[in-house]
Amino acid sequence: MSELPAASDTVEGYDAEIIRRVWALAQIIPGNDPEVWRKDEFGAWIHRADYRNRHSDYGWEIADYGFSRRGAGLASLRPMQWQNHLDFMIAARNQAVVTADGLRNARRLL
Repeated sequence: MSELPAASDTVEGYDAEIIRRVWALAQIIPGNDPEVWRKDEFGAWIHRADYRNRHSDYGWEIADYGFSRRGAGLASLRPMQWQNHLDFMIAARNQAVVTADGLRNARRLL
């Protein structure tokens, strides 16, 4: 993948196009509008309008798997429910993740 474009119209360092492209990496769930609802890699629901909203159960952030290798571009970025993102960044995926329980999110032990 190519390098990330320079930030313009940024939200925490990512421009609107990168945010849109990272959203497109989330799992599409049949029966749900993919422009509004998707799931992260752990199966947690995320809501498009709740980007960076930690007051929402469906808020999400951009996880960067290539933190030290920014040149990896879009390939290193993933959409992630915000609690899963915190576990990823701070606790190194301790022993639980947030995942879907029907139409809601719930914390589950791994």
